[in-house]
Parts: sequence; structure tokens; C-alpha cells
Amino acid sequence: IASFYTYYGDSGDNRKHNVKVAVDKIDGVTLAPEDEFSFNDVVGARTEDNGFKTAYIIKDGEFVEGIGGGVCQVSSTLYNAVLLADLTITRVQAHSLPVGYVAPSFDAMVSSGSDFRFVNTLSAPITIKMVADGKYVRCSIYGVKGRKVSRRSETIEVMTFETIYRDDENILLGEESVESNGMAGIKSRGYLEYESGGKVTSVLIRTDSYAPQKRVVLKGTKETATDYGGGEKQ
Repeated sequence: IASFYTYYGDSGDNRKHNVKVAVDKIDGVTLAPEDEFSFNDVVGARTEDNGFKTAYIIKDGEFVEGIGGGVCQVSSTLYNAVLLADLTITRVQAHSLPVGYVAPSFDAMVSSGSDFRFVNTLSAPITIKMVADGKYVRCSIYGVKGRKVSRRSETIEVMTFETIYRDDENILLGEESVESNGMAGIKSRGYLEYESGGKVTSVLIRTDSYAPQKRVVLKGTKETATDYGGGEKQ
């Protein structure tokens, strides 16, 4: 009754591993009418004991390494399939920074303190199928088709990013290296559009604000070693 996919082919090995672990835990879940799905309950804690590895996550407005990086791409892929299946979202939270795998206002951030939940409000059971093949995360939901639903993301403001400089003793004095590229912040709205009887009804479901991601440039402080010469290579 609905399907959605996102691309993760350029992710590192650990991130790909985490995506696959989360996908495998969700694949095959069935919900009866009025049953609620909890991402955190199904996938479990993002810990090494639960099969997850270290990869980049968003924390305190920056991308840093943490256990379970990549899992939010799974929750966001599922979220969009759930919307298209006309199920009812009961809990969702946006990231603090823009993400590249879904349109603004259509992401679903999950953490130990933030869950993604939805209820099967259709008249029959649904089954969730998820696959991660190394390039794409694909989610398909099977059940009895309800209304025809489409999504629309609207960017209402773009916020420029800041460039900051940090000293690095491993880089030669006078040289620079970009540690992370900046990304503009976004204020956005998410809409669902319902088609019935040849008419389309647009419903605002979210308004979000994603902070700009700082551009970080490393400035070298390492002094050049003095070469006095005169030695003979052994």
C-alpha cells in the first residue's frame, strides 16, 4: 500500500552495518488495527551489545562519532512509508541539523530520549518489509489501501552557515585543511496531500527549523623541522 527508499551507498562500513542491523530488526513486523509501533522498542538500545558500531551521529548541533550512527536514516525511511500508507503518527522529532537523505520536514530522529511511533489506524493488519542492500534502504508496507497520499516539502527560509577555525598541531604552520563542510540551515514545512474524487486536499503536518552546520577549517601550528644538512644517508 506504500513504499519509500533512501540512498546510503556512500556511507562508511560501520554506518552501513548499523543500517542493516536496524532494518533486519524491523523487517517482518506486523501490526493489527489500533496497534502502536515504537521504533525504540523494536530496534532496541543502540549499544555494542545490541549489535551496533561507532559511526557519525548528530549531537549538540555537530556531527560526532557515536554508537549507532545511521539508524536515523532507517527511522526516516520508515516514517515516510508510514505517511504514504495513511497511518497515524503519534510521535516524531526532527533533527537539529539538515540531513541529506530526505527532504526537510520529512526526517524522524531517534535516540535514547526520542522515539518514532505510529498507530495502524487502517481496518486491517499491516506488515512492514525493509531491506538494506548496501546502496538503498527500502521500506514497503502491505495491507488494505486507504486514501492516496503524497508528500510536499516547502523551504521557507535558508540560513547561512558560519566558518570557524581551529588550531591543529599536526598540520604545518601556514597550511589549512577543511575538517567539515558547512551546510545552510533551513526553516521548512511538511505537507501531506490527499487525493479523492479528483480533488487534492493539502494538510500542513510539520514546521521545522534546522540549524546551519558550521564549516570547520583546521589551521596548522606545527613548526617546520630545521634541516641543518651535512649528514650522509645510511
